[in-house]
Amino acid sequence: MKSKSDWCNLIDYDKDGEKKILAAALYRFNEIPFADALTYIKSLKKKERAELADTVLKRLGKFDVPLRELEYSNYTFDIVMDQGAYAEFKRHRMMTQTPQRLTTHLGYTIPLLVTEAGFGSKYEAAMEAAIKMYEKLYAFNPDVAQYIVPNGFNRRVLAQFNLREAFAFCQLRTAANAHFSIRRVAQKMYEDIARVHPLLAKYMKLHNETWQGVEENYFTKV
Repeated sequence: MKSKSDWCNLIDYDKDGEKKILAAALYRFNEIPFADALTYIKSLKKKERAELADTVLKRLGKFDVPLRELEYSNYTFDIVMDQGAYAEFKRHRMMTQTPQRLTTHLGYTIPLLVTEAGFGSKYEAAMEAAIKMYEKLYAFNPDVAQYIVPNGFNRRVLAQFNLREAFAFCQLRTAANAHFSIRRVAQKMYEDIARVHPLLAKYMKLHNETWQGVEENYFTKV
């Protein structure tokens, strides 16, 4: 199975997010305006900012509450995930989420276990039958039609959250006992955040896995 990354896109983020977080941490323990703290952080060399980040976050354990100051950097993702993953994703109330209507138009996932158990063709036949029924119901009422869509079908969601929530979500949903479908989402989000904000994202304590590995080990089709 060839992995594609366009199902989860970081479409917007705070370019100065890391600097703002470090400035906020400095602000807490000093008696200076935030503008002065931010100016000071921006004047530091990369190595000096790394040392400050280490001081603030190095001792943060997996089960410690993430620092409030991590809330000063925001991220917006456009994601396609299966309905099963979304059922868990929507429980994270510290995010702003805008889901599109659940349809059969974005296709469906096939868990590898279903294929290995010899039920692949029956599974696909059931999903194709659901598509036909959905189209019939859609003509009657698009909202009602959602109720016939199985959890394996994909839906699109817009989500915005801060780095503090990213710590909580990514660490929880990449755990070894988390469902593989939500692990794929959390690992991809972490990868994108780490790409733009590596200084702070590296302090997340994640299960040793990648979203590509999840696809390869748990899905026949995504």
